[in-house]
Amino acid sequence: MSKQFLADPVTLRSEGNKELEQSNMFDQQVKKIFSTLDQMLSSDYLSPAARAIGTRIRSKKDDLDQMTQIIRDYGEYCLMSANTVDTNEQNIIDNYAR
Repeated sequence: MSKQFLADPVTLRSEGNKELEQSNMFDQQVKKIFSTLDQMLSSDYLSPAARAIGTRIRSKKDDLDQMTQIIRDYGEYCLMSANTVDTNEQNIIDNYAR
């Protein structure tokens, strides 16, 4: 079996856009969770156990924000790769069309 590198710009763009959409949806869900958490923690009628759990969840916000960024970065990488493949192919065509 020969070793080949195959990159389809159409597929890369499609996947990149899907990843960006997923990162936006994930970000929206994280924001909803923390909005609800903030409302809950501002209540005077919250048990100490619920407050401790809420504080623990809040401590994970940076991790969730990083996850959102990683998903977004991968989507952007796919889009950039698609553009690079297109540019490389066009350069080859231009060089051999002379």
